[in-house]
Amino acid sequence: MSAARKNKLLSLAGLIRFLLIFALALLLCGYLAFLYHVSRAAPPVNMPAADGIVVLTGDGNRLETAGQVFAAGSAERLFVSGIHKDVSADNIQTFLGVPETRLTCCVDLDYIAQDTVENARETASWVNALGYEHIILVTSDYHMPRAELEISAATGGIRITPYPVSSSRVSSGQSLPLWRDKSRLQILAKEYGKLLVTFASRMGDRPNFPPQPVPAPSDIMKKAQEAPTVTGPLPPKDAPDNSSPENISPENTFKE
Repeated sequence: MSAARKNKLLSLAGLIRFLLIFALALLLCGYLAFLYHVSRAAPPVNMPAADGIVVLTGDGNRLETAGQVFAAGSAERLFVSGIHKDVSADNIQTFLGVPETRLTCCVDLDYIAQDTVENARETASWVNALGYEHIILVTSDYHMPRAELEISAATGGIRITPYPVSSSRVSSGQSLPLWRDKSRLQILAKEYGKLLVTFASRMGDRPNFPPQPVPAPSDIMKKAQEAPTVTGPLPPKDAPDNSSPENISPENTFKE
């Protein structure tokens, strides 16, 4: 092997090594940012009024928290998505802590969804059927970023107010620090991987509109000074001129 070819291969290997280290550094920085985001996640201080509440079943106190938000009157209906087939409506009522009358009239149960993507799909069907434009989303703090991303994509960008439920474990009456909770760190690492996959799969969903040329200021002024276009039938030639000031009155100025 010639010296030039050997140097070329060494340079290529060095470039590949650099790219791998750079990619790993990006992943690590992203994971640390994700951990920071989860550790800082908290319910809104002032809860806005919404059309409906969506809670995704899973670990933690998601259903109990959703029942409390619902009981506070933050929305008119509650959607529980991802219920296991063996869980009865009575069980859901107990978890939510709501009266039977409220469960019957204002709580919708979803037994179809089995993962976050299907949660988003069923949520989209629910909000579209009811014409909702704003929901409060209740799920675990680490699950909230991916759930928001999936539901926003499935619904076409519905307004979402996140209500994260803390996933930190309690020991001796106090929450364990994140760096001491190994099982939680494993859950967060797994969720971070799922979030990256979701980001990658949703990148192509964004509409790619071609850039529009910026009009020149002279064109804007010219357009503003042009006479408005008249639509509708023209008045007959012998019709009286009602545009003079003496012919204008409140009765003929305002028309429904």
